[in-house]
Amino acid sequence: MRRRFQLELEEVVAAVNADVRREIRMADECVWRAAFLARADVRFGRRIMNCAAASLSNATALAAEVVALGGTPPAGPPQPRRPMGGGLAIEEYLMEARLALAHYRSRLFMARRFGLERLWEVYRGIVHSKAIHAAHAALVAAAGERPRQLS
Repeated sequence: MRRRFQLELEEVVAAVNADVRREIRMADECVWRAAFLARADVRFGRRIMNCAAASLSNATALAAEVVALGGTPPAGPPQPRRPMGGGLAIEEYLMEARLALAHYRSRLFMARRFGLERLWEVYRGIVHSKAIHAAHAALVAAAGERPRQLS
């Protein structure tokens, strides 16, 4: 029984570490997108920078949970961002925001299933921040002309 618990805990730590990397990468991509979008409309650039700040905050909270679970947070820079050629379509940006929201909703269930209340609270906050991010992405998509690129 103890061995099974240890394996499950290692799986949870690996999943949370993957989310730390995901949030850092998302913050990096938001900063990159905001730099291009701010030229067209400063308001949208600010909204995306707010999403970048929220992603960094999420990564920090998740890394703290990894430490509390006895793991080691990931080290090193995030994976390289997308190539700049061609940019990222607004529709793809909106889809990624919605996918992130769905992903973190599933993480809520994982935390609840393992009885990790603090981790559940962290994921609940992330779901809230991702809902705001998805709303911002929808606003950017609604304001964009078709076809429009973020770069």
